[in-house]
Amino acid sequence: MSVISSKDVNEIIRKTLGIINNKIMNHGEITGYILYKMMEYEYTYTEQNYTEQELVDYTMLGILHDIGLYKEENIKNVSDFETKNLWSHSIYGFLFLKYLSPIGDRAEIVLYHHLDYNRYGLIQSRYIHVIELLNLADKMDTVLHLKDEKIEPDYFVKYRDVKFSGAALDLFHKAEKCYGITENLVNGSYHKELDVLLAKRAFSEQYKRGFLEMLVYTIDFRSEHTVIHTLATVYFAEQLGRLARLSGKDMRDLHYGALLHDLGKIAIPLNILESTGRLSDDEMKIMKAHVRITEMILEGVVDDDVLQIAVRHHEKLDGTGYHRGLSAKDLTLPQQIIAVADILSALYGKRSYKEAFSKEKILEIMNSDADKGKINRNVVTTLEKNYDNIIQAFEKEKESTIGLYLKIKEQYAAMIERFERFG
Repeated sequence: MSVISSKDVNEIIRKTLGIINNKIMNHGEITGYILYKMMEYEYTYTEQNYTEQELVDYTMLGILHDIGLYKEENIKNVSDFETKNLWSHSIYGFLFLKYLSPIGDRAEIVLYHHLDYNRYGLIQSRYIHVIELLNLADKMDTVLHLKDEKIEPDYFVKYRDVKFSGAALDLFHKAEKCYGITENLVNGSYHKELDVLLAKRAFSEQYKRGFLEMLVYTIDFRSEHTVIHTLATVYFAEQLGRLARLSGKDMRDLHYGALLHDLGKIAIPLNILESTGRLSDDEMKIMKAHVRITEMILEGVVDDDVLQIAVRHHEKLDGTGYHRGLSAKDLTLPQQIIAVADILSALYGKRSYKEAFSKEKILEIMNSDADKGKINRNVVTTLEKNYDNIIQAFEKEKESTIGLYLKIKEQYAAMIERFERFG
């Protein structure tokens, strides 16, 4: 059985990114839908050939084309923001999707989606046609949401083949006449059409895993420390699961449960998530809510065994944990392993409020919790026996993770400077 169905990939993206900023998510889905219908018309009525995978990839690109905007604070009106500071979010979105999603090189389309059509001669891209279509689809939604006084009455006449491709506009009108795009957007039926498109395409497990991993990296929009913590938890859980000789299915479920266990932190205010001091009782109550938010995001879209591993990582064997207050009899071995891995990751990692703890301090705390009957004694003993090997292997693994962050940041800084000439 699969961890997540193809049709639910977009649903979990919709839920997660919608928590950060629902306006950006709505704009992305509308843009992705317009792009999809234009390409569907081309596929059906012209000689333009798209594979089913290409249609899915390009639609997902349309949905995620403004993913770089999620880093921006206090965006109240997406259409206003879409007319300013265009390169910042385009470049970051391009790098994010290229390195942290299964879309790969096609992310180049996002990089140029705001470039005026009459400047296409300045770039070279094998995706130039799709860039034209995304540019137009993005403008169609943006213009529709601008206030009347900001729209030039003859915008689509005056700027034809200047800001956008005239051929792309003609294609939109044909697709509009054929499919009733605007009506579908108004009545909301476009959501179902997107789901149907994604459902009929059987994504590979690697493709789906790529998007789930991408969602974990979106927490980076709020807290880089939380991303590193999540990736450490995944690694520690897998190593402890292997040493516990879990079955193949349990190992798979443990991997995904650990990967998604802190997804709800995407909704926690940054001043709490990155607090440098001890949280107050009220702040801790808000922080603890991340488990319930994770449950809300994952419920109904991922396999239930994965869901339960993800949302039980703060439960204790003596019933003093949260958010359900479960005890040993309710918790499976994979669920008990992730609880240990989560604590190890929190103690070992350097966070905004503390330095990394020493090996001796970490094992002292974990043995104390095991002695009190809060976490699994056998798992802690296994950790203690294999601690050095686990940590050394993780440090090697971490180099690639941190290296990826540095690579994105370095390329972002260089590209911002270079692309300023486009205006």
